[in-house]
Amino acid sequence: MPHTALRFSVRIIATAITAVFLAGCGGGSDSRPTGLRVAVIGLDGATWDILDPWIEEGILPNLARLRAEGCRGDLESVLPPLSAPAWTSAITGVNPAKHGIFDFELVDRRKFLPVPATSLDRRAKAAWEYMTESGRRSVVISVPVTSPPDSVDGIMISGFPHLDQSGYTWPPELESELLGWRLDRYGEYLPPGGEDAFLVNLNATREARARIALDLFQNEDWELFWLVFMGTDKVQHFFWKFMDPEGREVDPELRERYGSAIRDFWIRTDEIVGTFLDAMDDRTVLFVISDHGFGPVTRELQVLRWLWGEGYCDPNPVRSRVLYFTHLGGRMTVNDKKRFPMGVVEPEARNALLHEIRDKLLALEDPENGAKVVRAAYKKEEIYNGPLMDDAPDLIFLPERGYFFGRGSPYEEGEGIFREPSYTFSAYHEPRGIFLAQGPFVKRGGVAGGMKLIDLVPTVLRLLGEPIPEEMDGRPMEGPFEPGIDERAPLRVTGRSITRDIPADAVAEARENLEALPYLR
Repeated sequence: MPHTALRFSVRIIATAITAVFLAGCGGGSDSRPTGLRVAVIGLDGATWDILDPWIEEGILPNLARLRAEGCRGDLESVLPPLSAPAWTSAITGVNPAKHGIFDFELVDRRKFLPVPATSLDRRAKAAWEYMTESGRRSVVISVPVTSPPDSVDGIMISGFPHLDQSGYTWPPELESELLGWRLDRYGEYLPPGGEDAFLVNLNATREARARIALDLFQNEDWELFWLVFMGTDKVQHFFWKFMDPEGREVDPELRERYGSAIRDFWIRTDEIVGTFLDAMDDRTVLFVISDHGFGPVTRELQVLRWLWGEGYCDPNPVRSRVLYFTHLGGRMTVNDKKRFPMGVVEPEARNALLHEIRDKLLALEDPENGAKVVRAAYKKEEIYNGPLMDDAPDLIFLPERGYFFGRGSPYEEGEGIFREPSYTFSAYHEPRGIFLAQGPFVKRGGVAGGMKLIDLVPTVLRLLGEPIPEEMDGRPMEGPFEPGIDERAPLRVTGRSITRDIPADAVAEARENLEALPYLR
């Protein structure tokens, strides 16, 4: 199918899905507007580990202002702390087994192969869909795994990974008005000598986001505004080694040249946050958050090579006992006969196999230094709950700080299972993100604890006077707010459904069309 026809079909599918959804929900939802607005600015991968020292140094005055005039705290991510499931949990208020996005790639059960995750795979409503049910306007910009865009009451610009060069806005005609907009690509890497070009692209993408987002923030009518910047995550992944003298061995000239790349990127990002602070009105509650934290990595465990050496992996995926397709992070799925047509593991043997693999991973040590490699390992039943459990990876394991899980090839001779991180990463995700809030009823100079990423949507709905579905896993935050919030935005929990009614045939048609797109290169 030609790309133009594909883009048109994706738009039609998205429109049809929303029409069916809105017809099924039967109109309003007993919303009781509080007179407040809510803005969320996501800084992907932001971590207090580097921000606090720079705030104290005085080079991030706007984040310092937020910290002083509002409330701050940590924000616990989901497991694993990966952007796709994390942001989807942030926008839905539920765990991955209720929304269905476990990674940027999902498992095609028929073929036992990975397929790209899209917004059509999300089975739980996002915050802006509750607003649309109530006839209230939202502006949503660059949230990951929101392509193709939802047909919101308002404006939506999809976030990465993008399906194509076009078809990423709602309404569709908005695309022609976004002069200078740049798409976020998934699967980037930093080749030797490519540092300058990489930074130029990151900076240009950030500036386009900031310019267009600020215009919409100031000039559009909205009650919910949600914006995510991805560049903060990317610059930390690829440039951490240049600023970390205790980390990986780096050419001194490159360290001198790029040692301030992350710092400079954050200085400009802080200025952008300041433009939104200056544009705030007295009825807007602002949240500045991250989906996870960050930390350095100096060693990589090549999981595919380890599985091969332990006898769990086969060159032909359908003959493997364990599936490890993901090229980043720790997630495995058992190829059992109950779920997969070409399965090789008897269902009753699944648990024993998982326990065996988990025990081996937890006991694994790096021969270079004798250090533990795996911090924790969970069966999916221990951390998820919901109707989509069958689609979840069976084993989720987290690295000790300083370690990174990559794939590696089982066919390379003469290599062990450990090496310097491939994929040019020198930093990776940590479970603790950041939280900042400012606005009406927010405690001035406050510090709140015990907050989770999935608590954000129920908090947003409460502030806006929308009823909170009792099926949500998250709970409205109390710590950041003054007692007066109870009167202005009383807590209301109802039986409101969290489920998106997406026709299965629409998803199947879109999947067939999208499988050929090379957006995960």
